[in-house]
Amino acid sequence: MRSTRLVVASLFLLGLFSSLLFAADINGKWTGESDQGPSFTFTFQSDNSKLTGTMLSMEGKELPIADGKLDGDNLSFSVASEWQGQPIKLVATGKVSGEQIQLHIGTDDGSWGTDTTLKRATDAK
Repeated sequence: MRSTRLVVASLFLLGLFSSLLFAADINGKWTGESDQGPSFTFTFQSDNSKLTGTMLSMEGKELPIADGKLDGDNLSFSVASEWQGQPIKLVATGKVSGEQIQLHIGTDDGSWGTDTTLKRATDAK
């Protein structure tokens, strides 16, 4: 009876912590086109559940990722940017699936948003 409880408890704990043990590997450069036209380029670096990196702006500036989280295959982050000279905060949520990331990016006030599929960039040889 005790061994059954131990096995059940072990399986429960393994399931509970599996998102930390098997977090998606998203380190590196990712690119994609949105459904509304703009293209996106991100460079991600993950350390356990912490996600950092940059987003390349339309002007070619690298903007730092803030509030980045990676929970298993789910990710979220924000980026301080600007639109027509005014500061805006972009928020992104997504899901990693193999060599793709389905990402929704929008303004924090909800006035704009778009979806994109990011793919891992391959170096030209």
